[in-house]
Amino acid sequence: MGWNDPGRGQDPWGRRGASGPFDLDAIIQRLWRRLRRHRGAPPPWIFGVTAFAVMAGWLVTGFYSVPQGDRAVLLQFGQAVRVTRPGAHWRWPAPLASDQVVSIRQIHVVAVGYRPMSKLYEGEPAPAEAAMLTGDQGIMRLQFAVQYRIVDPRHYLFNVDHSRKTIARAAEAVMRQAVADSSSNAILTHDAHQLAATVKARLQGLLDRYGAGVHIVAIKIQKATPPKSVLAALGKVVRAREDAKRYASEAQAYADSILPKASADGVAMIDKAHIYRAHVMAKARARSARFLALDKIYERAPLVTRERLLIDAMAHVYRKAHKVMVSGTSQTVVNVPMASPAKPPVLAGHAPAGAGNKR
Repeated sequence: MGWNDPGRGQDPWGRRGASGPFDLDAIIQRLWRRLRRHRGAPPPWIFGVTAFAVMAGWLVTGFYSVPQGDRAVLLQFGQAVRVTRPGAHWRWPAPLASDQVVSIRQIHVVAVGYRPMSKLYEGEPAPAEAAMLTGDQGIMRLQFAVQYRIVDPRHYLFNVDHSRKTIARAAEAVMRQAVADSSSNAILTHDAHQLAATVKARLQGLLDRYGAGVHIVAIKIQKATPPKSVLAALGKVVRAREDAKRYASEAQAYADSILPKASADGVAMIDKAHIYRAHVMAKARARSARFLALDKIYERAPLVTRERLLIDAMAHVYRKAHKVMVSGTSQTVVNVPMASPAKPPVLAGHAPAGAGNKR
């Protein structure tokens, strides 16, 4: 059988149709078996064809694809040369080059102080990591999780060894420092968000100095357990906080009920003050106008005006006074009844002869 007439519907390369998988080893073995059936040396071109097929198969293995939301770090001779975006790419096949794909969209989680199990934030505590010394020499057991996202795949893979372990150890160190700056009572009674925000900012700065290539999304404090010696005091603190919230709610309700009435009373008082001011100012303007008119009259006839003012003043003073008339030679007291109820009589001393009260 000739090389150009393989028979049985097959060519020398053993292809079974376009639908079959590309198996370079099977093709080489099949070709080698065919060559062994023939006596003598194989044709010279068969080695070139074999080398070309092997090279083509090797080059085909250099194709790779990057999913959406991921990045691939291309390694050439063991050195990171570039970062490729989602899509199909080609690189030199192994062992000359390789690629490592990392997700930049996914939020990764590192647990500190416990070991996650079936759920995201539940697990058995790790005592060595959870026990932390507070500023008041107490022991606090903290369990928290670090959520981070990869922003620089090259730095994440090659700037630090064991990136996840490094992030966990750095988070533990920063949390220990923050807990050492606080008291047990502050950690248990204050909002945990403040402590988490402090740890998040410090951890981000530390990892940036490391060049870890990550962004800290959040610090989730799962549990803070005090020592047994302060559990009773903690119960009192919790009850006191609940009472404080209840008193604050009652005070707010009372304020909501009393403030509208107080506001209305205030508006009414302000209106009355405006009315009183207008009345006083009008009365003052009338008096000042009368005084100015009298001043002009006084300039024209001062004696007459002065006498008239004196008479008016005496009339105003004696209008409601109790009057007693005493003659100059007699000791007889004459009561002059007035319209208003009279007061007890008052004896006056002797007046000059012929003198009397004037109206």
